[in-house]
Amino acid sequence: SLAHEIRNPLSAVKMNIQILLKKVEFDGNDKRRMEIMSSEISRLEKILAEMLDFAKPLRLYLEPTLISNVIDKCLDIIDVKIKEKNLTVKRKYSKRIPWAMLDRDKLEQAIINVLLNSVEALLPGGEIEILSKMEASKGNMIKVEITDNGPGICDEDLPYVFDPFFSNKKKGTGLGLSNAKKICEAHGGVVNVIAGRQQGTQCSLLIPVRQNK
Repeated sequence: SLAHEIRNPLSAVKMNIQILLKKVEFDGNDKRRMEIMSSEISRLEKILAEMLDFAKPLRLYLEPTLISNVIDKCLDIIDVKIKEKNLTVKRKYSKRIPWAMLDRDKLEQAIINVLLNSVEALLPGGEIEILSKMEASKGNMIKVEITDNGPGICDEDLPYVFDPFFSNKKKGTGLGLSNAKKICEAHGGVVNVIAGRQQGTQCSLLIPVRQNK
């Protein structure tokens, strides 16, 4: 309720700043100051959205989905952030993965949360590899692995990465991986993180294949 109450006036402030940026001629650094205000409001909106996703009950709307299409759309959505850091993204998709009954929008949200963690952790010129394949040994599961060559996670922090509000980042809520875990588990799947200091981070999502009958 509080998040909704905060979001409405924030949206009004942001809209008016954007109108002023288009219509008013600013002196000196004033335009840059207005742009920073707009950017910071966008960040607050993102934090509120994460909190709302965390708080509300999760309902899945399943439809026939190809996981490679979901991953490609996620990469399109964060393409600007990837290019800002000059990151290399490698995609390795198995052609053996069938269409499955998944909630496309929720899975996009989960994968974007994991990808953004990698993007934010990497230095300019870093690398992300995304792999999708069938994991028959786990009982006909789709596996999505997202691996980066960033600084990794220290052993002391690793047990807590899925805890709500846990984060070592200066910005953010610490809800990204928690929400990804919630979405994956709602599909009957699991999420794992393998990481070490100076060894990069790998996050894997295992999702059961459910087909429309």
